[in-house]
Amino acid sequence: AYAAPCLENLPVSPERGETVADLVDHRQIYPGSKGRQHFPALQRETGVPFDQMLFFDDCTYGDNCGDVARSCPGVACVRTPHGLTEALFDAGLAAFARGERGVLDAVKDAVK
Repeated sequence: AYAAPCLENLPVSPERGETVADLVDHRQIYPGSKGRQHFPALQRETGVPFDQMLFFDDCTYGDNCGDVARSCPGVACVRTPHGLTEALFDAGLAAFARGERGVLDAVKDAVK
C-alpha cells in the first residue's frame, strides 16, 4: 500500500496544492496477476482497448510484462528493472508510436 501515499504526496503543482493523485482518474493498485486481473479490470473500467495501453514495470521478482503481453494482446510493455528513467520513458513512447506491442525488447538500448 505504498503506491497510494506516493500518488497523494507527490506534488505536481505545489502552488495549487495538486498532487499526482489529482491527475489520476483510474487507480488500479493491488497485488495479483497484472495480466489476468489488473489489466482486464483497467480495460473494463476505462473502456481503453489493450492496443492503446503502455505499461512500464519495475518488478524484478517476476515477469509482469510477460504476463500482460500473454494475457492482454496489444499492450505495449516495458521492463524498467532499475526504475523508470527518462530514456526508458522516451524509448517506450517511441516504440508505442511505431506500433510495437508485447514486451518491447527494443527499448533495452535505452538502459545503457
